[in-house]
Amino acid sequence: MPHERIDTSLFYHPRPLERLELPKVLKRLEGHCACDLGRERVHKLRAANSNIEARRRLAVTSEARRFVDSVRFPPFGGIRDITDSLKSAQIGSTLEQLPLLEIGRFAEGARQLRRALRDLDIEQEAQFPLLLDLSEGLFPHPELEKAIFESIDDNGEVKDEASLDLRRARANMRQAQTQVQSRLRSMLSDPRVTPHLQDAFITMRDGRYCLPVKAESRGSVRGIVHDRSGSGNAVFIEPQEVVDLNNRIRELVAEEREAILDVLRGLSALAGGAADELLRTQDAAGELDFAFAKAHLSLRMEGIEPALRDDVAGWDLKRARHPLVEGCVPNDIRLGDESAATERGDFDVMMLTGPNTGGKTIVLKVIGLLTAMTGCGLHIPVDEGSWLHLPKGIHVDIGDEQSIEQSLSTFSGHLKNIVGILKRVEEGDLVLFDEIGAGTDPDEGAALAKAVLRALSRRGARVVATTHYGELKQFALSAQRFENASVEFDPVSLRPTYHLRIGVPGASNALDIAARLGMPGDLIGRARRYLGSDRIDQEAISQRLEQTQRELQSQIGEAEKELATAERLRREYEGKLGRVEREAQKEIEKARSQARELVEAAQKEADEALRELRRAARESGGAGENKGTEDARGRLRTLRERVRAFGDGEAPIQQRVQLPKPPTTPKFGDTLEIFAPKVGQMVRVKSLDREGEVVSVDESSKKIEVRVGAMRLALKPNEITAPRTTGAVSTAGVQSRKTWTVGAELNLIGYNTEDALDELSTFLDDALLADKKEIRVVHGRGTGVLRGAIHKFLRGARGVSDFELAALNEGGEGATVVRLG
Repeated sequence: MPHERIDTSLFYHPRPLERLELPKVLKRLEGHCACDLGRERVHKLRAANSNIEARRRLAVTSEARRFVDSVRFPPFGGIRDITDSLKSAQIGSTLEQLPLLEIGRFAEGARQLRRALRDLDIEQEAQFPLLLDLSEGLFPHPELEKAIFESIDDNGEVKDEASLDLRRARANMRQAQTQVQSRLRSMLSDPRVTPHLQDAFITMRDGRYCLPVKAESRGSVRGIVHDRSGSGNAVFIEPQEVVDLNNRIRELVAEEREAILDVLRGLSALAGGAADELLRTQDAAGELDFAFAKAHLSLRMEGIEPALRDDVAGWDLKRARHPLVEGCVPNDIRLGDESAATERGDFDVMMLTGPNTGGKTIVLKVIGLLTAMTGCGLHIPVDEGSWLHLPKGIHVDIGDEQSIEQSLSTFSGHLKNIVGILKRVEEGDLVLFDEIGAGTDPDEGAALAKAVLRALSRRGARVVATTHYGELKQFALSAQRFENASVEFDPVSLRPTYHLRIGVPGASNALDIAARLGMPGDLIGRARRYLGSDRIDQEAISQRLEQTQRELQSQIGEAEKELATAERLRREYEGKLGRVEREAQKEIEKARSQARELVEAAQKEADEALRELRRAARESGGAGENKGTEDARGRLRTLRERVRAFGDGEAPIQQRVQLPKPPTTPKFGDTLEIFAPKVGQMVRVKSLDREGEVVSVDESSKKIEVRVGAMRLALKPNEITAPRTTGAVSTAGVQSRKTWTVGAELNLIGYNTEDALDELSTFLDDALLADKKEIRVVHGRGTGVLRGAIHKFLRGARGVSDFELAALNEGGEGATVVRLG
């Protein structure tokens, strides 16, 4: 898309931003660009001072960050600036191979970039409207791409297949070269020629095949001299016998050159015809590169999009960090509307005090730099909930303003800056002063600083100023919409902690720092006496206030942690409770469905049995029913009544379909009755609490084979019992229990073969009982021994219908998918 005209009234002046180190941040952003097209946009980037413009920029950055987080980084291979080549082709110029190859690679890269951005499902498309709009500017040209790659190889050479004329010319050339080389090789072995040669090899001079002949023998070999060696000992002669063949090769070279030129003309014409769309594609690709570079920077510095508020004028930056300072201590920074830190209310001027090297200047730069980064459409390193309103202007007086060329002292340099700020500042502007009033008499410097700060406050500016002057701390306590703040100093370790404390003035701790740095104790004591008792008391009060603030903040932090932990546990409990309730409802519904099916099947079976009994009675000639028939009829009536009672829903489903109780261990002295079933009889397997049919009985080994569903189990007599005649439908109970406990994957990595097969056998039984259709066995790649043993076991396992290695993205040779049924 074409660049919009820049309205200079919507951007910050660059000089203050240089003092805030914004160019260093943009240098990092440039490093994340994939090509020159994105870097060009970084070079042209200027920080906006408009919420509207910043929101537009931030929206693209945030979409790109979400795309990276949820999809991937899109490819930018082949994307580069091809403007010059396209414009040359557009006016009819013939491009060389490499520029054409770059155009082909650009077309390929743009096509892949478009596909990566648009290969989304419907829900994803709704999340990235701005990126999709930009991708609309990527025009695919598959015909141009195909034509270039079919004609030019990766080294930039035109392929033989590019045209019939080129193929013919090169074939003839190779034939002629073979002939001339054959002639010359025969001369190398000719005894009449060999004595006259300097070396026995063939060489090229001026595109013609030659032999190196001794200088003194140049008259002994007939031909044309093309060159002389550096030493003068040899001349390079084209023998008369190959002159005609060399001439033919030169003619074929010309034919080849003309054929290549025809190919390049055709490709250049194609490129020229697509130039307009390719230029628009290049512009869209540059915008996308720029957007994803911002996303990359956001990812690296753990940034987020801050809220931009129009209803207030201020800053609330939570856990703000300096993006260029490694391991920067995060601080909460507030200023302007909704900034109240104490009962004094909101404040527009923050008086920042504390020790040297304590981090005051970092705090000053953080608020200014993060504001400028927001204006650039960059995410900033703060926590969620942060917001700001972009000021119209940023004014900065930071660093040593001494100028030898202009005969300015440090104080004069700062004063010149301050005068300029007072002339330009407007309501809502952000003003940052480092050591305001320093460099001159402390009393006069403090008085001047108070006057400047009061004037800026009355104009509605927001100000952060660092100082060491105790008088300015007192001033901030009494002035309306002023507030003290400090960077923390640990009196025990005598080191700064770099934590910002709003509402508490800080002590300079100069004497403590001097003591830590090795200043003699007697000098420190004398300095304290010079300082006077009143000043010492003030410093002590400031230190106690800092200590109290630290302790209070620590307690607040602990309370917040406890609250957060309690809230997390509450959410986890509610989530788990909800999942349990949903799973329980699913199990109840499943059990109800299974029970209904079993009831219907039992009713049909009972009806069929009664019909059979009636038919048998009729066939007996009406002689009456024997005792066995009568007993069977009675049992069937009992079954039917029980089925009807179950089906009529007289008891809640939770009572009718119950989870099985674990088998009880008999106490000493109990009499165990051994159940002895026959083939075809239904029995109940105690460990599974499920019924099955006896398939065979082996008296010698005391083993009974029982078929339960798709499984056959070899059991001891004491492991089975007669089927239940009353109570719940056990099958539904087993299914319910197994559905809760059997997963879809078994991990056997680290097991030896024997233990692994035992685990697999148990897992297969459980999966079959749970009616699983497919499971996944993870065995790892390793030497393949475990995988082979598992596959051998699966080939003979009951209930296994098929198995195969998992797909590459699901484990490949390290896992096996097993289908059951």
